[in-house]
Amino acid sequence: MLQQTRVPVVVDYYSRWMVRWPTVDSLAAATQEEVNEMWAGLGYYRRARFLLEGAKQIVEKGEFPRTASTLREVRGIGDYTAGAIASIAFNEVVPVVDGNVVRVISRFYAIPDNPKESSTVKRFWQLTGELVDPSRPGDFNQAMMELGATLCSKTKPGCSQCPVSSHCQALALSSQNASVKVTDFPRVVPKAKPRSDFAAVCVVQISQGFGEGIAEAEGKDNLFLLIKRPEEGLLAGLWEFPSVLVNEGKTDTLNRRKEMDKYLKQLLSIDVTRRSSVILREDVGQHVHIFSHIRLTMFVELMILNLKDDGEELCKEGPDSTKLRLINENAVQSMGLTSGIRKVYNMVKVFKEKRLKEQSQVPTRKRSRRLK
Repeated sequence: MLQQTRVPVVVDYYSRWMVRWPTVDSLAAATQEEVNEMWAGLGYYRRARFLLEGAKQIVEKGEFPRTASTLREVRGIGDYTAGAIASIAFNEVVPVVDGNVVRVISRFYAIPDNPKESSTVKRFWQLTGELVDPSRPGDFNQAMMELGATLCSKTKPGCSQCPVSSHCQALALSSQNASVKVTDFPRVVPKAKPRSDFAAVCVVQISQGFGEGIAEAEGKDNLFLLIKRPEEGLLAGLWEFPSVLVNEGKTDTLNRRKEMDKYLKQLLSIDVTRRSSVILREDVGQHVHIFSHIRLTMFVELMILNLKDDGEELCKEGPDSTKLRLINENAVQSMGLTSGIRKVYNMVKVFKEKRLKEQSQVPTRKRSRRLK
């Protein structure tokens, strides 16, 4: 959970997780849906999938790996996690290298090389491995990570309080040459600019047999259509509202709706015009969601359909019915949706509340009397 996520964010998630799945066996018995719901909002959802797959793999094998080499055989466990578990839990003399340790080692040895290059990464692991205390490897590794997270910080290192400052080569260089700073290490590598993607997102609300208007549709047993994403790739296996990528030059309403209608009809075998009437279809707004490598602009619309028959049949006609789901509003509130999709849903809620308020303020027209 702590990979690329701050401790204050993780604490509550970790506590709830351990209450529900206190052992590897209990986690292995969970479903991916249950794990995703517990993880919702934490981001980097591959971690949740790997945790479940790893737990199942360990239970199937019959024993928990106790060395870094055997831990790396578990799905989702790399060098960092393997080293941390092996040294802290099983006292194996192996290093742990994360971003904080890279900063400490880079300054301690005044390493000017690109910290992202494979040869430099290998060197960091080698140097850290040479320093590990053979009698207390777990404590040493935790101390190194803590040193990098506190005193040896990125922009304001507390060199005067550092217990190893007398051996720090970066500090020595900065004392000899005013143009050199401790914060020059490790070398700052510019991040790649995230690509810009654009998506049409349609929140499909289904009302059965109700009047032609948003006021009549609200308060009924409305259903919302969710689509399950592919099991590989971005946000794998998670549920979302119907969404389709569009070209940057075709983000206008006409083109977005054209692509969305094609998606609903061709890919999901849903023809909204065949046995339903559109009560409302309006643009709600835009939401920009930032991933580590993607800046996704979502153009959100709400479409309320009045079905002429059973809405459940809608999900039985697609090529794979397991990838479609109709859920009520209470389920949407409690379901483990990503933070981006949750914000989309909240946008729609605000939009509907505003529209209902506007409609309630429109005075009712008095029926005109016929002339005799």
